[in-house]
Amino acid sequence: MIKRILIPTDFSECSINALKYAVQLAEKINIDEILILHAYAVPLSYSDLNISYDLSDTAEAIEKDIDKEFSLLEQKIPELKNIKYHKVKIDHYLNDAILSVCLKTNIDLIIMGTQGASGIDEVVLGTNAHRIIKSQICPVLVVPEDAKFTGMRNIALSSDYKGLMSELLYPLKALRYAFGATVHVIHISKKDHLEGEKAEAAKSLELHLKDLPHQFHFMKDEDIEFALENFAQKKNIDLLVIYPRKKGLFERIFGKSESKSIIFHSKIPLLALSPYKKAKH
Repeated sequence: MIKRILIPTDFSECSINALKYAVQLAEKINIDEILILHAYAVPLSYSDLNISYDLSDTAEAIEKDIDKEFSLLEQKIPELKNIKYHKVKIDHYLNDAILSVCLKTNIDLIIMGTQGASGIDEVVLGTNAHRIIKSQICPVLVVPEDAKFTGMRNIALSSDYKGLMSELLYPLKALRYAFGATVHVIHISKKDHLEGEKAEAAKSLELHLKDLPHQFHFMKDEDIEFALENFAQKKNIDLLVIYPRKKGLFERIFGKSESKSIIFHSKIPLLALSPYKKAKH
């Protein structure tokens, strides 16, 4: 069950769009609470923030500005009035702020926006979403800047079959049952058949998915991102799900960091599964 969602925001159009997506999703799956987080001490060289603060600003002035931005949220997203939510501001780096909230509160899902990037920006700056996913604090749903919530009729799980245990799949299962979506399990390989270890892993995944209606798809292609994009278009995919394992993370799943490229360029929301860290009390 998804009961508590965390949405980091920098009050940019991209993050406001992600918050609107989260609120509309929350209305459909009957969550208990949304936490809207603003971490305001992140250096610009480390983040994608659109808000910057003059070094001469006092902490009091900064917090006043943040409170003003928070007060405008219901004007920008009227649906917020229908949801129980709390505003959280933390004087810390974004990653640390998110980790702190997740370890103190039972967060089931992080939803955050991302903007496309290319060339040197993609290599040097990276994205907050990519860093949060790599930290494996909690499952992360990444919302592209132009994505709109239209429900979830088709969900694609892109997997190399390894490491996917039943407990990792709870966000996928919760979303599938909430919307009655069709789940497509897709494996893309440079080879035309599964070999040994992967074949066994596929059998294990089938057991973990036994209570979840699904279809398996096997595709041979050299370009993972291109193949996923084609599949998403043909099947009208509303959500792409991946599991970036801790060891070797993105590179072991997709090779040369294609998953980071997917996060930048995907036109549909992407859910990165993660082991769930229980809150400390």
